[in-house]
Amino acid sequence: MTSNDIFNQPAEQVREYWQTLLQHKWQVYFTTLALTLAAIVGISLLPDQYQATTTILVDPQKVPDEYIPATIKSPLTERLQTITQEVLSATRLQEVIDKWNLYPKMHRSMSSDQLIEYMRGKIKIEVKRASGAGPAAFSITYEGENPVVVAQVANELASRFIEWNLQTRQQLAVSTTEFLGDQLVDVKRNLEHQEGQVRAFKMQHLGEMPEHVQANLGNVAQLRAHQTNVNDQLNRLEQERIELQRLPDSAARYGRLAPMTPTSERARLEEEKMRLEGQLFELRKRYTSAHPELTQAQTRLERVNQQLRSLPRLDAEASKLEADNSPAAVRLEIIARQMKRLEEEQKQVQSQIAAYQTKLDAVPLREQQFADITRDYDISKEKYKSLLSKKFSADMAADLERKQRGERFTVLDPARPPEKPIKPNRRAFMGVAFLAALVFSFGLVLVKEMLDTTIKAERHLTGLVPDSVVLMASIPTITTPADVRRRRTFTVLALATSLVAVLAVAAFLWKVHPIL
Repeated sequence: MTSNDIFNQPAEQVREYWQTLLQHKWQVYFTTLALTLAAIVGISLLPDQYQATTTILVDPQKVPDEYIPATIKSPLTERLQTITQEVLSATRLQEVIDKWNLYPKMHRSMSSDQLIEYMRGKIKIEVKRASGAGPAAFSITYEGENPVVVAQVANELASRFIEWNLQTRQQLAVSTTEFLGDQLVDVKRNLEHQEGQVRAFKMQHLGEMPEHVQANLGNVAQLRAHQTNVNDQLNRLEQERIELQRLPDSAARYGRLAPMTPTSERARLEEEKMRLEGQLFELRKRYTSAHPELTQAQTRLERVNQQLRSLPRLDAEASKLEADNSPAAVRLEIIARQMKRLEEEQKQVQSQIAAYQTKLDAVPLREQQFADITRDYDISKEKYKSLLSKKFSADMAADLERKQRGERFTVLDPARPPEKPIKPNRRAFMGVAFLAALVFSFGLVLVKEMLDTTIKAERHLTGLVPDSVVLMASIPTITTPADVRRRRTFTVLALATSLVAVLAVAAFLWKVHPIL
């Protein structure tokens, strides 16, 4: 075998395949025609599938959010997912199937769960993007065999979406209001308890709070001034006593006066009058005229004055004192009593100063303790204000939902019975069926030829005999006039049969299911 023979083998094989197809052209023709016509009949019997769509507009609430915040602020896709789970639940879809008598032919071969799952596959929810600041929308599409029922089911599903959305929003608004109300009651109870703690702390530590510092400092300053005044009075009385004691007969007279007790009633009242006048002088510096202590001091002073006026001009004790003692001795006794009173008053003032100083020293500690108490109180107070505001907004939002002025779903474009089915695309299916039948026919002929063991070419023979055997000659196919006549007759009959089959299928399609 030469190199030219090797390169010529593929070309010879192609020619052999072509010759084989030509020899079996009528087989290819009839197989392709039969399969194509059968596919056309089968495709024509496929049920039409119609699709109807309802467009729903998401209408925002009528009152702006800055006045009444919306109860539901989740994205539309999340809300639709929740509503879809409710509307497309098994119970509700079964209600729709029973109401519109859907899939009557499938009831015998499929269970209820399978029918419900099949219907879910025929429903499509699609969210449409909002343009600019406009409202959003979404569509509900249903697919079925009956165009009128398809539109009715799509509108039924849309009404269920609208109804469930309204019900969900109202329930959420009510539950939100109730929850905030319960929280508000708890926080208010806690706040009142903390307010009681704050009041009790202030009452327990009255005068030790930071707001009392200025008043305490003022009181300390007044008390120190009063203390200075008392010291001055003591110094003056001491100086006067020393001067009286230096008189020639003061020591003897003072010695006689020392054991003399008590003094006359007039002297006691005069001493009380002087004390009350000094006390009034100091009280007027610290308080207004309506202060209870000042009023009580004035009342006591008036009572003392009234008692002095009611005494006789010189009682027996005073006459005896003047007879037995000199004026200097009487004055020394009065000075002694006044100094004793002033010393007691000085001790009281010092005690009051110490008390105020103790309160001032306790201020930092009380301030820290009060801060610890009021920290939780301030937090609870802010929480109460926040909950109160939220409760008010929730009440307003619930009222909007009851009046259907909140966000709602409205039908923008209801579903109408479709005029044309969306599938199947019969023309495309027929084209694919024709190509598949043609390829199948070619393949059938080639497979048949490969299984045929008869010798049809020189190449087949050379592969069966030894190389030493030389092929002398080959006889081609001889066609006689009778063969030509038979072929013509067969061709006419084949074409006539094909025409009749095509016309029969066309008549069937025209009568049963026109598709073109």
